[in-house]
Amino acid sequence: MNKERLIVVENDLFSVADRIKSIDDKYKIYYNGESRKFEVRSAADGSLQVIIPYESLDSRAVDYVRKTRIERMDALIEEIERANAVAEQNAIAKATEKALSQLRI
Repeated sequence: MNKERLIVVENDLFSVADRIKSIDDKYKIYYNGESRKFEVRSAADGSLQVIIPYESLDSRAVDYVRKTRIERMDALIEEIERANAVAEQNAIAKATEKALSQLRI
């Protein structure tokens, strides 16, 4: 990563930088000119906390940062596991349906 490509975002139209800082006062937002993504980094050591998956800073970014905090890790893992279980059930149902339709030929 080229640190020269990181641009600090301190003021923005919707005060997203301030709202994210209110989640954790160590958070600092950067725009990465190389990847063209917004990043939340620790002001203490510059370590990457999360990459914002949206092209612009708005309330979705605040919600995303709040949702991905380490304190929510257990809930986030549970949410992922539920989504994976649903996807697996859908895949099994689809495969079963396909197999049955081929047997009826």
